[in-house]
Amino acid sequence: MNEKKSGKFEDCYIVSCGMLHPEVMHLFDNGFLNPKGIFFTPPGLHALPEKLEQHLLKRLSQARETDPASKVIVIYGKKCHISSEDPLKRVDTILEKIGDGIVRVEGEYGYDMLAGFDDRQEISVGRQDKILWFTPGWLKSWKTIFQHYFGWDEADANANFPGYYDKIIVLDSLGLEQEYMIERAEEILELFDWTGLEVEFSTISLDRFKGLLLDASSKLLH
Repeated sequence: MNEKKSGKFEDCYIVSCGMLHPEVMHLFDNGFLNPKGIFFTPPGLHALPEKLEQHLLKRLSQARETDPASKVIVIYGKKCHISSEDPLKRVDTILEKIGDGIVRVEGEYGYDMLAGFDDRQEISVGRQDKILWFTPGWLKSWKTIFQHYFGWDEADANANFPGYYDKIIVLDSLGLEQEYMIERAEEILELFDWTGLEVEFSTISLDRFKGLLLDASSKLLH
């Protein structure tokens, strides 16, 4: 059943990290989001800060091609751009270059938009900093990020995961647990074998994400 359209997004564009493509498109398909258009950057570019900036600026430019004054909601975490070469640069400083009419959805990272600190503490029984937090997008893209972008092999994985993290928890707002654990169990096993971390799914709602999107829309309207 489609959700009632909020009418809060019809006059703006959305530019989002591709890591949250499954959740964003779910909200679009179910009627919560009704923007003029949605543009995605490739997932996992936090691993390549220069590429992140390039793709983000490109998508913002595309969103404003036909209407330079159009309003844009950006779905990127506050800390998704961290560069040792330019430590003061963040996603917000990149957006400031573009001008007015752009609002970033509040959140430290993409997974923080889905489950806040207190939620993650509850899910992890007080050990949120010892969890490698995944989303459906991470399940699809982890090889690209760790093996291609970071260039890690199994030795690197063994040095960076066990001991630092207790396990992987997938923030599952789309009801994918049964699909992965039964129909795609080999993918979960491969992830376990490479990281040395058990994989668990935690069912969450999209209420926090929807609230943050509505907050961003409200800022654009005022």
